[in-house]
This record gives sequence, structure tokens and C-alpha cells, in this order.
Amino acid sequence: MSFFTQSLIIADVAPDIGYTKDFDYCLKIVNLSKYPNHLLFARIQSPTQTKALNPYLLVKANQCISLNGYRPAAMIVAIAKQKVQRSDLKQTNSGTILENTKLEKSLIKGTPSIPRPDSLAAANQGKQVVANYQIQSLDPASLKLGAVNDSMLMSNIILFPLIGSIVLGWMIWQRNKKQTVDEL
Repeated sequence: MSFFTQSLIIADVAPDIGYTKDFDYCLKIVNLSKYPNHLLFARIQSPTQTKALNPYLLVKANQCISLNGYRPAAMIVAIAKQKVQRSDLKQTNSGTILENTKLEKSLIKGTPSIPRPDSLAAANQGKQVVANYQIQSLDPASLKLGAVNDSMLMSNIILFPLIGSIVLGWMIWQRNKKQTVDEL
């Protein structure tokens, strides 16, 4: 007779110095409006989840899908809008889910699966971190997703106002220069 029973032990290790595990992580599909003839759904799963699979949650434009819990990953799928009826969807506290499981055969599975990082720089502690993804290609057989380079988004936030300020400064300088010439 065995005194020890085999059981699943889940442990977590502390992050490296300068990193944190205390952050709210979510993902957003930034170019969803370019695909108006398709609906996108996300299924959030944990590798240790042994119960039934989570439902497919409808992804909406500019919506952040939470990826929190023990090592969750999101599988994104697409389906042509024409294949989905209102009765196939159900409104829940989490959002709109795909209730008709017969439609799972028509789902276009996305690659890659999107995992939550284990840790991030300590500057993100307690903050919401948004991972932006875009649809790179979508056809009846495949859906390819890619991460949007955060530095590209940051450069848009910094670069465009900077250029605008430079152009505005140049215009004011030219105007002042013309006024001083006219006064002479």
C-alpha cells in the first residue's frame, strides 16, 4: 500500500530582479475593421486546465481581451459572418460567446497562439499591459496573426507631434521673417 499518492503540484518561481509578475495583461487586434466579413473569437486556456474547454469569446474592435491567471494563452479563430446566425451567439457576463458548437468545423484557426508573458520589467508592476496584434492574412484555410511592433506605435505617438511642432515652428518663423522684411 502506498502512503504517497501522485498529484499535480503547481509551483511558481519568483521573477528575476528588476522584473515583476504583478501586471494585468491583455491583447488587442488592431486591424479588425479591415475584415468586416469575418467574426473573430478568442478561446483563453491554461495548460493545466483539465475541465471542459472555455467558450469562444467574440473579439470586438478596440476591445482588450484579458489574459490573466496561471499561464493563459489565447487561441484566435475566425469565421465568415454569413455562417453565423444570432441564435448561434449567447450574451454572458464575460461577453458574447459562440454557443453553437457545430460551427467549430467552420472556424479558421489562427496562428500563433498568444501566451501571456511570465514576467515583465518592474516598471509595469500593477499596470495594464496591452499587447497589440494584427491580422497579417486571412483566407478560408488560414488566419495569420502578428505582433505589432510597440516601438512603431510609440514612434507614431512621438514622431507625428514632433514633426507637426517642427512644421508649425518653421511656419511661424517664416511669418515673422516676412513681417520684419515688410517693416523695413
